[in-house]
Amino acid sequence: MRTFYGLGIAALSLLPAMAQAQDLASVYKDKEVSFIIGSDPGGSFDPYARALASHMPNHIPGRPHIVVRFGGGQGGGIQSAIQLHNTAARDGMTMGMLQQTIVLNQVLQPQFAKYDAREWYWLGNMAAIRNMLALWSTAPAQTIEEAKKTEVIIGATGKASPTFIVPDTMNKFLGTKFKMVMGYKGAADLNLAMQRGEIQGRGASWLSVQLAMPQEIIDGKIKPIVFAAITREPSQPNVPTLAELMTDPLHKRAAEFLSAESDYGRSVMLPPGVPADRAKMMRAAFEATMKDANFLAEAKKLRITIEPISGDVLAQITKQIAETPSEVLDLVK
Repeated sequence: MRTFYGLGIAALSLLPAMAQAQDLASVYKDKEVSFIIGSDPGGSFDPYARALASHMPNHIPGRPHIVVRFGGGQGGGIQSAIQLHNTAARDGMTMGMLQQTIVLNQVLQPQFAKYDAREWYWLGNMAAIRNMLALWSTAPAQTIEEAKKTEVIIGATGKASPTFIVPDTMNKFLGTKFKMVMGYKGAADLNLAMQRGEIQGRGASWLSVQLAMPQEIIDGKIKPIVFAAITREPSQPNVPTLAELMTDPLHKRAAEFLSAESDYGRSVMLPPGVPADRAKMMRAAFEATMKDANFLAEAKKLRITIEPISGDVLAQITKQIAETPSEVLDLVK
């Protein structure tokens, strides 16, 4: 009797969870979830977004369709962040993957960043992505020391983007002579500009180079000279991080602040105000996708790294960045 009584209690305890799953299934069944990407297609955001959109619905009750929509990468994708924060529906039918500098830009350029990332609900990060500055083989300088003496033309999407931030920081702290030409749409556009001879180097993620220009890496046509990351890039162990180049302690702290963006990598979030049950379910679906064998197999085929970081950790990092000491923030600004 005790055994049957215990089983009865256990079964009753499952009823609320089952009812909630059924309710969410009715909400999401045959619906469309918009996945807003703060970049243009063709860069390293593209394969991450499409792989997630393909497999995450299998872990969402009702199995909705996730539709990838590219919002553009100009200005560091800041308009996509503003759209998600201020105009996106709060019903759990919209999620976003934004430029990894977007949280830093909240404190660096508050006059433009009309959002507060501390209010977002982070689903998690698929992988840390290390930004860098790379030079084309025909550039007049091929090292940092040479770039202190010779002007090198660097392409950038806008001042809120790592394509501008990394070389600009090096100019101010290290005395390099990088000349930024802005207005490019994204990594694919920058690659074409280098091949045409319009620019002599470019930033953004090293992954975007690995995916689009693997032969150029092998042939030595493009090579990174610095990474804006917390740790060195495993595939380029001899290339220093931005913080490693700094001799002044305050400059080093500023470089570490700017490099914190690597922790955001390919992070996914919901706008503020999404009902708690839907937000938690979407996070659980994201986390389940990161362990999904079919998803991992596709990621391997696409040559993209999967090293998940939890949504809770991203929320903590976001809070720390928003509360950066004024002496560091003033220097960075």
